[in-house]
Formats: sequence, structure tokens, C-alpha cells
Amino acid sequence: MSDFDKELIISLSKLLDQTGLSEIEIENKKVGRVKVAKNILQSAPALTSSQSIQKPNLQDIETTDEDINIKNAVLSPMVGTVYLKPDPDSDNFINEGDKVKKGQTILIIEAMKTMNNIASDKDGIVKKILVENEQPIQFDDPLILID
Repeated sequence: MSDFDKELIISLSKLLDQTGLSEIEIENKKVGRVKVAKNILQSAPALTSSQSIQKPNLQDIETTDEDINIKNAVLSPMVGTVYLKPDPDSDNFINEGDKVKKGQTILIIEAMKTMNNIASDKDGIVKKILVENEQPIQFDDPLILID
């Protein structure tokens, strides 16, 4: 591999990090075809300068119910962006104090441009919503407490 090829790959890798893209492929007569991709499962979504990943800690969450713990939390099954409503003009799927049924959609997680409906795994009452709309999240982040 020539120094030009190495520099191109390094530049494309930096561009992946800066743009939040998962892969870039270019082709021209001089270089040929070059594809640079990163491992999606281990990379977090790109954040704008105004965003930061804030992982809630269950011990730091203030609740009026002392028996709420990890078994009451709906955890994120993936890395992505959480949406509390089906579209910008709609109401939230759920609000604190709402009754939910097992299988009911409680939020959406966008991962790799795919919208994934996240359903409640049990019947109960929404005690606390731990995330904000359009917040970046990681695997196993607590999202909602259902009692």
C-alpha cells in the first residue's frame, strides 16, 4: 500500500468520525475503489456540539417510590436516538402516571436510519421517563421506569 493510499484511508476514517457516517466508498481512475467502514456495533452515533450522552444512573434517580429498581426499568436494547413520540407534531406515546399494557409501544429508537418500536414488557404504571426526546442512548441505558 502506497503512502497516498494510507493518507486517503486515514482521511476517510477521520471523515467518518466527523460526520457520523458508518462507511464511505469512493471510486476514481487514479485511486480505484476505496471503502472505509467502522464497526457499527461498537460505535456510538455522532453527536453535535450541543449534544452529549447522559447515561442516567438508577441510584441517582429521585423517585417517591423506594422500591423502584433495575427490574422496573425498561433498558435500551440498542445504540441510537430515542423518540418519545411517533412524529414531531404528535403527543408522546406515554406520560408519567399513564397505565401501559404489555406490548404497547412506549417509544421509538432510531438506529442506522431504522425506526424500532420499543414495547412495554409488562403491564403497569409509568413512574418516570428517564430520557428526553431525541436523546442519544447506549445499550442498556435505563429509559423508563414502569411499576
